[in-house]
Amino acid sequence: MWFWRKLNQVLSGLEWRVSLGVLFWGWLAPAGSFALPAWAAEATGMFADYAPLSWVVSGFAGLLAYVIAVAIYGYGSSKVVRAKYDSKFMLETGGVDPMSRVFEDKRIFLNDFILPSSPFVDGKTFVDCDIVGPANIFLQVDNAINNIKPGIIVDAVVLDGETPFNNGFIFRNCTFRGCRFHRVTLFFAPDEALANSHLKWLNWITEMPRQEALPGTVAASQIEDQSRQSHQGNEEKTQR
Repeated sequence: MWFWRKLNQVLSGLEWRVSLGVLFWGWLAPAGSFALPAWAAEATGMFADYAPLSWVVSGFAGLLAYVIAVAIYGYGSSKVVRAKYDSKFMLETGGVDPMSRVFEDKRIFLNDFILPSSPFVDGKTFVDCDIVGPANIFLQVDNAINNIKPGIIVDAVVLDGETPFNNGFIFRNCTFRGCRFHRVTLFFAPDEALANSHLKWLNWITEMPRQEALPGTVAASQIEDQSRQSHQGNEEKTQR
């Protein structure tokens, strides 16, 4: 009991000191930055011919200097935080810069690569990369996947075309060449699913929609069949 009483006293003392610090920086510091220059101008008689206007101008000049100092401090603090984040990110992700447009021979951990608050990836090119989940990827529009490494099997899901996709990452205008997908599930719109239903490296875990139930025609897919590529490669070797 004695220990807990002492600890409570220490925490209570710390609490009022923190509250006093917040009060000082939140109210007293700005007020002081105005009052002190105004008082100094009045006490020293500077610009006495323009008093009391000179006191007001001095006060606002001091307040402006305080605001500038706080802005510089905030900017410096943000740079320090960003530098620490970049250092931690580079250490964990092997030096992958998410702001780049082209990635080659990289291991991309999607949950570190993409911000949860902005799950969109637009206009990126991945060459001979490992795309690592666990993650859900919706190939929304104008994506291209070719030269998938042999032996890769990826789960695939057909969306109904009406319910929005929320739990995952959305890729637009992206190209994957010679990549591997690890612990990733690909989501397709109904028309794209029908266009890619023949791909051997996609493991469809949902039923395919009926083509006659879809409006319009199915657009040609830009996703290549790895099994067909492997078969063609074996035929070329046999002919040689």
